[in-house]
Order: sequence, then C-alpha cells, then structure tokens
Amino acid sequence: MQRLIGERGRVGYGCLEGPVVFNHEDFVLRNVFGRPLGAFRRRLAMGAFTYLGILGDGFLVGLAAVRLGYVANVFGFHFDFATGQTWERSLKDLPSRLAFPLDPDESAVHYEGRGCRLDLDKSHRREVLEVEALFGPRLVVKGRWPYGFGRQPLRVVNPSCGDPNRFTFTEKCAPLVPEALSVTFDGVERVARPGATTAFYDWSGGFFSRHSNWLWAAMAGMLPDGTEVGANFAALVNETYYPENAFWVDGKRVRLDRVIFQYDPEDPRREDWRVHTEDGQVDLRFRPLGERGERTRLPFLKVNFRQFFGEYTGWLRDPEGRSVRLERLRGVAELHQSVW
Repeated sequence: MQRLIGERGRVGYGCLEGPVVFNHEDFVLRNVFGRPLGAFRRRLAMGAFTYLGILGDGFLVGLAAVRLGYVANVFGFHFDFATGQTWERSLKDLPSRLAFPLDPDESAVHYEGRGCRLDLDKSHRREVLEVEALFGPRLVVKGRWPYGFGRQPLRVVNPSCGDPNRFTFTEKCAPLVPEALSVTFDGVERVARPGATTAFYDWSGGFFSRHSNWLWAAMAGMLPDGTEVGANFAALVNETYYPENAFWVDGKRVRLDRVIFQYDPEDPRREDWRVHTEDGQVDLRFRPLGERGERTRLPFLKVNFRQFFGEYTGWLRDPEGRSVRLERLRGVAELHQSVW
C-alpha cells in the first residue's frame, strides 16, 4: 500500500488509484523560512472536511463536516428548486466534539450535539458510503451508496494552494446512485424515485494553507436516456501539480486539465456563468437559481463564501471526441475565500 509521506518527509504528489496510508505525522511542516514547526502549530494547521450533495426530484440536500485545529463546523441544508427557498442548520463546536479520523480509505465521521447528529461513513474496503443525519426535526437523511475504487474516484495530492510547505489530499466522485435513500424535510418524504436520485462526494485533508481561495463546481444526474453523468471542477486552489478536475459518464472517469470560471464578480447571480476548458473538452453554462453563504470575521478566522444552486447546460467531450450534451443538469458552484 502506498504511503502518502515518504522518506525524509517527502510528499508523494500525484493522482492515486488505490489505497493509501495517510501518514501525515511523518510530514515535516515548515514555516516560510524552512524551519520545522512544533506540535501545537501542527495541530492548528491540520484540517479535513467532507461533503455529500444529494440531488433528487426538485431538491438538493447538502451535508458536511469540517475539522480545523481550533474549531469544528457541521451543517446540513435543503434547497427547493420549485420555490427557491433554502433552509440550513450550521453548528460550530469544539474540535474534540467532532470525530473525524484522518483516513481517506476508511472514514467514519460522527457528530452529535444541540439536537443534531451526523454519521457519514465511507469504506473502500467494504465498498460502501452510508449516511444518517438529523438536523433538528426538519431535515432527516438516511442513505447507502455503492462506493469503492471501481467507481474511479479522483484522488489527487498537491501542495496546498501552491505552498510547498503544506499539502492537501482530496477525493471526489460523482454521480453516486443509492441502494437505499430517504430524505424527509418538514415531515415530507422528498425521494420519489430513489433510482433517479444522485449524489456527489468530497473528502479532503492535509495541512491546509492558511490563506485559501477557490472556485468549485460539482454536478450529478441522469440524462433522459439513462446515462449517468457527474463532474467536479476547481480552480485557484490545489491544482498546481495535478488538477482536481474530472467528469464521469456511466462510471468512466475523464481527467481534465485546468478549468476556467467566468462570472460577474459584482453580482454572480446576475447572469449565467461559463465553466469551460481551453481545449473545449468542457463548455458549460451555469444558471444560478439559489444560494447559501457565510461571512465570518473573527481574529483567528475569516470566511467569505457563496455557494450557488443551479443548472448546467452545454457539452462534455472525452479525448476520443465523443460528446455528451447536458440540458439543465443540476449542481452547485461556489466562491470561497478564507483565512483559517
């Protein structure tokens, strides 16, 4: 099994296709002058987060957990495409209250407190992704998806935001089709057709750069002919060496080079975004229909992000020139800036 950190603390950068030993304790975290940092600074710098987005008939649900060295954040939200209404419950807590094992192969995330509970369990060994979530009385989710290396997740390791003194491992995969799924919001079951409900998944961990910026897009769904399509695109974050960009068609992954995001910075909801690659493999328009966001300004933490819910229309093309046409495939796009 490949060890993430090799001899003398060297990171095994690359696109990983199998199991990995996440031996972050062997990494030598250094300051800007190359001097090793102590245990306290290492504990503050180590972070991880996981996100599961579920797209069904007329709704989007997001579940996530974030572990930083000094704070934990757990949230769940529900967006209704018909009404444009967003509901969210977000909790910040002590990091010790969130169980978040730093193992991307066997990850059992658990949080319980203040009337909320989140269990998000991914196992490559058992080839399963499972979730049980309760966010007060309003949002309840229970589901199970086949998951494993056979689904060709994108797993890449890069310097964090271009900083050679830190690293980030990330794993993305879409679309996921459930074996079993229930989503209730305000007591109403939202999953009318489990086989037509899809999900996208993200697990990331490492010694994050304190100043982080990114543009992110993800989508999942089924075309009218039953073709399963999903994608993950990112820019301005960790793609210095190995891009975090790929799309999947019927379980086959196509890796991509850099992805370009074009939008109105004054008002990102004013007009459609363009998300595309220079070589034309991806050429999509994203129409924002709703959003959630956060603005936090504390002495040790500053976050400004907006996550938009909407529809993607356009083309995906594989290296052989075959094209997949998307018409209003639902997903998300995000602007994120933080000092953490």
